Parts: sequence; structure tokens; C-alpha cells
Amino acid sequence: MWTYFLIFLSVTVLAVIFVRRWVLFCRKGLLKDSLAKTSSDELTEDSVCEDEDSLQKISRGDRGKVDALYGRGVSMLGAGKDDEAIKCFVQALSVDAVHTETMHKLAMLYLQKQMYGAAAVLFKQLGELTNDPVHYSHLGLVLYQQSDFEASKEAYQQAVKLDANRPQRFVSLAQVYRALGQINHAMMALNKALEVDKENTEFLFLLATLQAESGDFGEAKAVIEKILEFDPSNKEAEDFLKELKSKPTEGQG
Repeated sequence: MWTYFLIFLSVTVLAVIFVRRWVLFCRKGLLKDSLAKTSSDELTEDSVCEDEDSLQKISRGDRGKVDALYGRGVSMLGAGKDDEAIKCFVQALSVDAVHTETMHKLAMLYLQKQMYGAAAVLFKQLGELTNDPVHYSHLGLVLYQQSDFEASKEAYQQAVKLDANRPQRFVSLAQVYRALGQINHAMMALNKALEVDKENTEFLFLLATLQAESGDFGEAKAVIEKILEFDPSNKEAEDFLKELKSKPTEGQG
């Protein structure tokens, strides 16, 4: 019963986020139009500051309340009271719909509870607000869990575009390409990961698996042999090598 209530709260708070952001956007647009219509003789620095300041007073006036709710939510998380934490974060976002720390905490909670739809909306907004590759990476994950592979691919592509130094992101992108049946693109992404972490046996094993799936058993065999050079006792690699040796290589069969 509580799970359904959480879902209801999630939909409600996300709707609030959209509405508040839309209203803020419209108000800013109206302010720009108003300033544009004001003659240069009438426009003073004080009047511009006063108008811009009036748009910011909403968040300033409620900042203490948001901070208190966020702090309580974090405390509830530390105490293992996830449901109470969610309620605090939802209340905080009803006051400040773009409080990024709260959005991130709530999105991570939704991810942990496998509420992927709600998590995806929050991570997408976080990515747009912060341009942080972490948020795009998490967005890619929740979209993958929803089997929305095309959208997941775009999210991971954005993550690696912003930060190409995390090899695991390329591996995740490779898995998305694999799910889409784009094996060559998957291998290209894996090779990017291996440029950063050359001796990662897990990455190499996945590369060999993809090569085998593409029918290139010779290359797959060479990669598995490389893994066994790094890790001679790797039983999974040994078994895979035996399987690959029974497959025809180029020029055979």
C-alpha cells in the first residue's frame, strides 16, 4: 500500500516540478519583454535589479524550510528510514522544485527502490540543470532498466561526451549497443574503455564475448589468451577458450 502511495507522491512532485519551472520560465520571459519595451531613458540599473530580485525572493524566503527538510531527509536516510526520507525530499521539492541536492537524493532513492520512471524524470532534469555526467550516466541506467535502449544510448553518449575518463561509462554504453544489436558499435565503445584501463579482465572478457557473437572467433580467442596471461587461474576464461577452440576461425570450414 505504501509503495503505491510513494508512486502517487512521485507523480505529484514531478508534476509540481514541471509546473513551477514552466511558471518561472514564463515569468522570466515576461520580465525580458517588459525590459525590452522600456525606453533606454527610463531603464535604470536599480529598476533592473529590483525586478530580477523579485523573482529570486520566492526561493530565498523558503530556503530555510527547504534546507531543514533536506537535512531531515538525509538524517532519515542515515537511520535507514527510506520512506520517511522520501516524504521529506518530496516536501522540500514542493517548495523549491529545482533544489538539486534534494533532487539527486530522491532520484537515487527511486533508483534503489526500482521506481525507474520517477528516477528517470529527475535524472533527466538534473542533467539539464547541472550538465553533470554522473546524472546522465544514472539516467542511462534507469532508461536501460526500462528497456528504453535508444534513450539510454543517448544518455550514456552525453555522459562520455562530458567525461571520457570513466571507462565504466563506455562499458555501459557498450551494453546498450549490444541490447540494440549494434555489436560493432559495442566493440568500439569497449575499446574506448580499454584505452583507459588496458588490463581490466572483465572488459576484455566482454570484448571477447562480443567478438564471438559477431562470429570473429579468432579475435575472441586472442583476447581470452590475453586475459589468461594476466590471470592464469581464471576458470571462466579457460572454459571460454575451450569453447572458442571448437569454433572455426577465418579461413577454416
